[in-house]
Amino acid sequence: TFINQRDGASMTYPRPHIALSEEESQEINAVYWSPPQEGPVCLPPGQAERYHEAYADFERLLNGGEGDDDELCRYAHEYTWERKLRPGEMLVFNNRRMLHGRRGFSVVEGASFEDRQRHLVACFTDIDDTLNSYRVLLREKGAASTPILNIGNGTNIVP
Repeated sequence: TFINQRDGASMTYPRPHIALSEEESQEINAVYWSPPQEGPVCLPPGQAERYHEAYADFERLLNGGEGDDDELCRYAHEYTWERKLRPGEMLVFNNRRMLHGRRGFSVVEGASFEDRQRHLVACFTDIDDTLNSYRVLLREKGAASTPILNIGNGTNIVP
């Protein structure tokens, strides 16, 4: 269960951590991973221990750890992309298709006020509205015939 209760937000969604497609292939459609915003786990009796083991494994797969002898930690270190954004840079991604996070940071002693600040702004948009705006801009620029890759999970062309 995802819970975000704060000023300006009142969201509660029962969701699995990994959502699969209904097709036989069971492709991963979305990953919901936000430990600070998790609510109570609703499991059938007898599944709690197995769930917590899988949860711990997934955490190591995402964040790694100290032990290089752990296959999941090695995987996390090998496939994690990190980037420190410079002032004015922006990173845009599909929130349901890209696992993302932030590392803690330390302030160097004697650093200026500006160097001690961390400013992060998040902006969320509905994919339908965003894709509509993009298509309208293409039409206005005379490029409406340009194929657009499906924004969803496949690679189908959307006319």
